[in-house]
Amino acid sequence: MVEVACLGFAEPLGPSMPAHRIYFHLTWSTLGRRPMIDTPTGAFLDEYFRKIAVQERVTIVALGFLQTHVHLVVRTTPRYDLPRLVQLLKGGSSYAASRQPGNRLGLRWNREYSVTSVSPGLLPQAVAYVEGQNERHPEEAIKV
Repeated sequence: MVEVACLGFAEPLGPSMPAHRIYFHLTWSTLGRRPMIDTPTGAFLDEYFRKIAVQERVTIVALGFLQTHVHLVVRTTPRYDLPRLVQLLKGGSSYAASRQPGNRLGLRWNREYSVTSVSPGLLPQAVAYVEGQNERHPEEAIKV
């Protein structure tokens, strides 16, 4: 068995573990960048996104919520349909979050999203960027 060092972790490579490390930074905002994500909605989205990731066999490496937008760093396989993931995350979460008891803000997303590939060597910086969103935008910070 071959091992590849990845950010201090050894990953076994064999018939069941392909040799790829493909990361993307995804971000999108609420409709009109209006503040629609409060703490309960952020907690719901955190759980919802992680459930979709497991279902789609995608790993969420970092996840950050602000009142007006979302940041994720994900790890996928080479042939994964990234627009499908975004559709599942955005479309499904908007529908479900808007129907949560006590949700007075509603949740609607802008149509657009941003996706940037992240090299494994820059992964720590991408994770720090996503996890530091509350400090970067304190006026939009929420606790999840």
